[in-house]
Amino acid sequence: MITKVEINESIQSKLDKDIKDGLFNKEVRELIAFWMMDIKDIGYEEYIKSPLAESFTDHKLKNSRQGERSIHLNETGGRLIYKYYMKKIIVKVIKITAEHDYL
Repeated sequence: MITKVEINESIQSKLDKDIKDGLFNKEVRELIAFWMMDIKDIGYEEYIKSPLAESFTDHKLKNSRQGERSIHLNETGGRLIYKYYMKKIIVKVIKITAEHDYL
C-alpha cells in the first residue's frame, strides 16, 4: 500500500531557514528526503519494522505528544516529529527542530 508523506510549507520554510542559519547542515534535507522516499516506497507498516526505522531511532512520544513519533536527524539533538494517520495512509511531519525539543 502506498503511503503519502507530507511536509507543509511553513515547516519546509523553517527548515530552509534553519539550514541557512547553520542549525542544520544541508545533508539533513537529503536525509529527510530519503526517509520520506523510503516510507513511500515500502509503506509505513514495513518501514516501522525495518532497520532504517531503527537507524533513525524512530520512537513513540509521550504526554502532550502522545500519538506522535520522532526520528533523530543528527547527533546534536535534531528531531523530526511526525504523525501517522492510518485511515488516510498519510505520514504528516509536524515539526523539525535542531534541538532535542518536543514542545
